[in-house]
Amino acid sequence: MEEEGNETFDIICSANEPPFSLTILESLDITGIVLFAIMTLMTLTASLVFVEEVFYIYRKILCSKRSIFIWINAAAPVIATTSCIGMWIPRSTMFTDFTAAVFFAIVIHKFLLMMIKECGGQKLFLKRFENDRFKISTGPCCCCCLCLPHMLINRKTLFLLKLGTFQLAFLRPVLMFLSIVLWTNGSYSLSNLSPNGAAIWINCFVGILTIIALWPIGIMFQRVRVLLNCKKIVPKFALYQFILILSQLQASIINILAMQGVIACAPPLSSSARGA
Repeated sequence: MEEEGNETFDIICSANEPPFSLTILESLDITGIVLFAIMTLMTLTASLVFVEEVFYIYRKILCSKRSIFIWINAAAPVIATTSCIGMWIPRSTMFTDFTAAVFFAIVIHKFLLMMIKECGGQKLFLKRFENDRFKISTGPCCCCCLCLPHMLINRKTLFLLKLGTFQLAFLRPVLMFLSIVLWTNGSYSLSNLSPNGAAIWINCFVGILTIIALWPIGIMFQRVRVLLNCKKIVPKFALYQFILILSQLQASIINILAMQGVIACAPPLSSSARGA
């Protein structure tokens, strides 16, 4: 009897596929039910707060800024909703993570546009800073390279900054689509991080694209933070960084730990499913 229990435990822990949602619900104890209820309630609260924000934005904010503000404010409820769906339906975690990652890639680009828009738009921004320069020795790429020259602020450099964030907003969905296509063919698996698998190469490329996209945000923030202090740009930037760490960096670290077996298997969840 004990041997059969050990065999079942080994089968569950060695499984690559997460369990079905019904299996998860049947295995929940009182603590698990309370946690699931609290997380679901928090997601609903975040969604309701966002709906209230949308009504406020449409009543109080100029038409030219509405779209950008709605996109940026939607980051938290979208990530919360996708995480909640992944919690209830474990087999959907890859798709919910992809959805959240693609959405946040667009938010990164929108955040840069928001800072320009808050300065009065591109024309007024260029006019206001026509004799100034961008400090490019900033994170996450070149914070230690203090010897880098400053870039003159003009239409070309502003276009390059926009291009730096837009490339992630464009390429992230393309790479996610490619990942899903490879997954249907059995060529993509998050549990396979060997050099022969597609996951390690796609994830590394996405990481590089993300770092490149965050660089223009840091450059622009260093330039406009004094001017936009009245708009509370510093706490907005801090919250944006906080969401990035929680939704992207935390997930990557936990998934790596799970795949290395650091996060223990807890039936009916394998290590990788529990990490997700």
